[in-house]
Amino acid sequence: MDTLLFIKQNYSDLTAGEKKISDYIFESGKSILEKSSQEVSDDLHISSASLVRYSRQLGFSGFAQLKQKLSATYELRQEDNGYYEEVNDSETPNSIKNKLKIRINHMVEVTNSDLRDSALINANKEIERAELIFVFGIGASSIVAEDIYQKFNRIGKQIVSHKDVHLIASSMAVYNKKAAFIVISARGETDESIELAKIANSLSIPVIVITTKEESSLAKQSKIVLSSKSGEDYKMRTAATMSLMSQLYVVDILFYMYVSNNFKESYENIESTAITISKLKENSKK
Repeated sequence: MDTLLFIKQNYSDLTAGEKKISDYIFESGKSILEKSSQEVSDDLHISSASLVRYSRQLGFSGFAQLKQKLSATYELRQEDNGYYEEVNDSETPNSIKNKLKIRINHMVEVTNSDLRDSALINANKEIERAELIFVFGIGASSIVAEDIYQKFNRIGKQIVSHKDVHLIASSMAVYNKKAAFIVISARGETDESIELAKIANSLSIPVIVITTKEESSLAKQSKIVLSSKSGEDYKMRTAATMSLMSQLYVVDILFYMYVSNNFKESYENIESTAITISKLKENSKK
């Protein structure tokens, strides 16, 4: 795991004192590897115990292990002070490609670490049980909702996906069979998503949330939370690239799990849809 990206990911959740240490790490670069915990503590005017607590807060056994992980990160990274910024002025294509490569690899590692197997298994059970699945997402998350619709529709699951909140709410209200609601929101604080989750709960429709924030208002309305942490927390995010890719990655895992658990039926449905699409293309040429 890229330790510098990991610290950036957790930056907004840190205390003022912990942010001060994080800023020191970013500003010091490789030179921090040559310093003892006492030297760093003196530079920051904090106790060595505070440095150890900071390291443990990030999941390391102590400052020594944090330095080991930083050393491994610096061995892989380029000599560029702005390398861990999302984008810088006048970057070369190669720099952008390398940045995205590191960010994508980090996103996969972070998501794999945080995404619980039990949550995936339980989500699949709800999808298998449901005769109809409602899906909703706003903004970039609507792309993920569309991806869910496309994937699961091909294997025979009945999906209702609307960008219009009122249409989704109305559909939920009149449907009286077994259903599930999958809602996607990066931060988990989208008003429309939260309100729809409340409506689903009032109708005894299980809510599956895909989000980066497991303690968000939306997550608290869910039965199952699928963590999609992108591993990023930039002060000024120019695009939702990693957040979107993380959500799509979670959907892929969920989808392949469902196909694996319903292998014969899924492939028969995929074959049927492929034949139908092929006939449609042939007829359109006539």
